[in-house]
Amino acid sequence: MVSALNFGAIVFAMPQTGAILLNVFPLKMVRLACTRCPRKGQYRKATLIQEYGAAISLPTLRLLIAKCEHDGKLGTACGVYYVDLVPKK
Repeated sequence: MVSALNFGAIVFAMPQTGAILLNVFPLKMVRLACTRCPRKGQYRKATLIQEYGAAISLPTLRLLIAKCEHDGKLGTACGVYYVDLVPKK
């Protein structure tokens, strides 16, 4: 079963687990930034697919790329997010 998730003009197909997969990310560049530190960056989707595979979930990929010292810590969790998936105000 596949459901849809709508981020403004961007609509994703989601597998049953509910996680968006890298292969359906709609842009050629994947941009990340952090709410807790000044880190930010962008990666070519094709390069990420070569390195991590097309079926990797975006939540897992985010943590692998960030390699954050706060990952998994209570109260100081990693703040890395996908810039283009945050709804514009």
